[in-house]
Amino acid sequence: MPMVSIITPAHGAETTLSSTLESLIAQTHADWECIIIDDGSTDRTAEIADRFAARDRRFHVLRQEQSGVSAARNAGLAQAKGDWVVFLDSDDALAPAHLEIMLHHTRTLPQADILHCGWRRLKDGAPWWQPHPAVKMDNPFAETARYCPFAIHAALLRRSRLAEIGGFDPEMTMCEDWDLWQRLARAGAEFAPVEGPMADVSVTAGSLSSDRIKHLDFGLKVIRRGHHSDPRIAYPVPALAQGITQAALGTACWYLATWLVGATIGQGDDPGELLDRVAEPLPPDADAYALSAILLDGIVVGAFPDEPIWPGLWSKIRSKLPELEAWFNRHGPQEAFGSLLIRSLERKVADQLPTNVPATIGTTRIQPIDLDRPIIDLILPGIERLRCCIWQGPTLLGQLEFVVFGAIEADAIRNRIRMVFGLEFDDLTHATAAEDGSVNRPDQDDERAASASIAAPSHRGVAQRALKLMAKISYWAEAKAVAGWWSKKELTPAPVDSILTLAHAGRVEFDRIVEEESQRAAAASTQMLKETPSKKTGPVGDEVPRYDTEAYWEELFSQVDPWDYRNNYETVKYLQTLSLLDDRRFSNGLELACAEGTFTRMLASRVDNLLATDISASAVARAASLQDHDAAVSYRQLDLLRDELEGPYDLIVCSEVLYYFENKEKLRQIVDKIAASLRTGGWFVTAHANLLIDRPNETGFGWPHEFGAVGIGEMFDQHPDLTLSVEAKSPLYRIQRFEKVERGGFVEPTRVEVNTAQPLPLQVASQVRWRGGQVVEAAADWNDVPILMYHQVSDDGAEQLARYRQSPEAFEAQLAFLRDAGWRGMTLDRLLACFDEGAKPPEKTLVLTFDDATRDFMAHALPLLHRYGFPSSLFVPTGRVGGSAIWDSAYGSPAPLLTWEELAAVAKSDVTLGAHGVRHVRLSALAPDNLLRELAGSKAMLEKCLGRDVLAVAYPYGDFDPAIRDLAEQCGYRIGLSCVGGTVRADADKLALKRQEVFRGITPSEFANLLFG
Repeated sequence: MPMVSIITPAHGAETTLSSTLESLIAQTHADWECIIIDDGSTDRTAEIADRFAARDRRFHVLRQEQSGVSAARNAGLAQAKGDWVVFLDSDDALAPAHLEIMLHHTRTLPQADILHCGWRRLKDGAPWWQPHPAVKMDNPFAETARYCPFAIHAALLRRSRLAEIGGFDPEMTMCEDWDLWQRLARAGAEFAPVEGPMADVSVTAGSLSSDRIKHLDFGLKVIRRGHHSDPRIAYPVPALAQGITQAALGTACWYLATWLVGATIGQGDDPGELLDRVAEPLPPDADAYALSAILLDGIVVGAFPDEPIWPGLWSKIRSKLPELEAWFNRHGPQEAFGSLLIRSLERKVADQLPTNVPATIGTTRIQPIDLDRPIIDLILPGIERLRCCIWQGPTLLGQLEFVVFGAIEADAIRNRIRMVFGLEFDDLTHATAAEDGSVNRPDQDDERAASASIAAPSHRGVAQRALKLMAKISYWAEAKAVAGWWSKKELTPAPVDSILTLAHAGRVEFDRIVEEESQRAAAASTQMLKETPSKKTGPVGDEVPRYDTEAYWEELFSQVDPWDYRNNYETVKYLQTLSLLDDRRFSNGLELACAEGTFTRMLASRVDNLLATDISASAVARAASLQDHDAAVSYRQLDLLRDELEGPYDLIVCSEVLYYFENKEKLRQIVDKIAASLRTGGWFVTAHANLLIDRPNETGFGWPHEFGAVGIGEMFDQHPDLTLSVEAKSPLYRIQRFEKVERGGFVEPTRVEVNTAQPLPLQVASQVRWRGGQVVEAAADWNDVPILMYHQVSDDGAEQLARYRQSPEAFEAQLAFLRDAGWRGMTLDRLLACFDEGAKPPEKTLVLTFDDATRDFMAHALPLLHRYGFPSSLFVPTGRVGGSAIWDSAYGSPAPLLTWEELAAVAKSDVTLGAHGVRHVRLSALAPDNLLRELAGSKAMLEKCLGRDVLAVAYPYGDFDPAIRDLAEQCGYRIGLSCVGGTVRADADKLALKRQEVFRGITPSEFANLLFG
């Protein structure tokens, strides 16, 4: 009995069957049988099969009416005797050692049911295009639910396993092998890879099926079965019975469809019917870069071109690409998705071209630069990316990539070469003129590049403006040579001055766009941030106020609501003050410094008889006029220092006024008065701001007083009749409750942390000295700096985006860990200084960053950052401010974003604001003018609207490349943040800094590991 049975179905295979069977005779392992199934052939297939059977008894021939490949294989399987089976199609072949090596691994991997090796395509007997190595599948069912993992004859299968699932499904007339792998995996079969390409697929022009609709339909059928139950499997692995998660369905469908679209384009056909045939929408997380690689593979396999493949194939397919780009732009999950797909395809093709030959692929130009020759200006209408391949003699030093605006000056290329390669070389300032006073353009000899350039879509704005700029130059206009050069119908050299002017036009275009964006930002800021009349809330200039005089307060309260008492910050503080009263009700109470009675009206419901007082008669009168008529509140003008308080009271409240007394002696008098006016068991409740005079190294206000909340609290706590019972501490103020006790009595105080409300009023935030104004000191040696990247701090949002959200509780735990472990926050400005000034960061310093400027940053993250003393950076997509994160709308209701008013407050709240583009789109998808508007426009808008320099950009989606990095630098950014993982080293590129993303569900140990890269 043979060890292995090879099953070979054949229909109309007279041109290929012999070579297939010869590959079996050449096997180094001889113990095999081959069952050839003639599936109703009308050519010489049966004759060839019979000849091999007569020649070698290991060949057996079966005949049947044409029933299809699945039925043919099943017929052969029914006659097979070997323990192992290989399905070898009549146009494929096995490497000589295939069976020997594969059978050897059945002994070393006894648990395996399917062993699969690598496979490759052969063209005229030689390897062609990309090989497909065997890859270990950690989850074979999940893999086979998404794609076909290997060619059919790359597998050696245990026959008993095939019998259990019934062989091939006769209804599957295409993708039947893929369907078989999936059913085996669902039934629990063990897959094992075997290293080496030992299965060959011979390809010829037209060998790829032209019935791509059928291929798509059957392929989608397999994918969909993999994401649902499959009644054909009687005993599936229980965990696999219902298929894999539906979340992966769309991605799998579009991977298959995109490959077939590529094959269709490669064969010169229109892919529109295929694109419209997929019911599943493109998934929200569709990866244009992955799809472009799949598309490229499909194009090449479909076209079956001669070597070299490029750029010749590009000229054949380019006419199909604009329509494809437009379709994906209409149906893609992200803005400009189709543009990103096609630009990525262009650059992947460019990657396969030689670096010593000029070429143009779509909007990408490959230009060799020989450092032994003068570098000249380049005029490049229709080109968006210039890839300069830098050669020095026979040595390729590397590549530089530029975003171009119709042209680029030689100086720009030279300067970048100096910066990147550290080379100093002598060169002419301008391109060398020929004897007739002209300069040859760099691509005059590049006929192929010119023809490819013509394919650049005419709607590209930059190319059109470059042509218009050229038309304005008199020499070109009079000679009417623009169209002639563009189409290469004439190769008339241009005068040196004209070339230089055209090259300069690229820089002019850059400047024009930047200026437009600056003017647009200036107009928007005027509209959004109209100036409001300022109120006097404190001393002006050199004024020395007399806080203890009635006149000072009368002048202040000549304005209505001088401190904006009803803002969110004050309201939350009032509510926190009321919470310290617990559920107690008071028979009589006294409010000192009631101002206009905003808190009085809240307090009145807790006190049977309340007396509200203030030194300002205007304030008292205004408060009384606003009081509800049925409230038991009386109002009186009272000078706290000079007048008696009477009493006794169950409750006295006095907030935001005691630091105005000029020294501790006067404060002590007030403390004595209040203590004397309280009934034993009565409460004194007070709220005051934290001042730097008390704690210079902590967050507080720099007001010129002798004491703040801490000093005031200590003075009351030192009184023999008073004891602190509760303290609610926020980063900006303390609310304290003191109880009058029998002399010498003591109550163990309860201390709680509370958050300040956000956004802070501008007049408050602008006066805060965050973290005492401390700057992280320099160290002797550089210590790598982790930059942590967050998106949202919230419990709410789409489930598919959950990994990008931290719960407020988890975020607080992370901040507590950082603080307790001795980590300190560093601003991006300070990190920039470390690079620019050589101030090395000390150990355990980090930067916290937040992308997108969603409102949860202000509601949840910022209060916690303030509480734990960490500065942060927030990156804003300026064109979406006040709206929502519509780039996530495919996942459900998008998160709301901060408004300009809120951002203005956040910017003064220990937060560095940076740019995140205008529309939050992938920058690689954009033509040069739109790319520049995203970078320059977002910077200008933030600077104009917020009145501060913006030096940092976080590339949306982390999508950038060296050319985008350089353009960001030209726009004035000093720091650029990526999504590449790692920490910031001393030799890091400031415009491409690494960040560590903090995902939901991260464990404490994983979080700790992030800090060290």
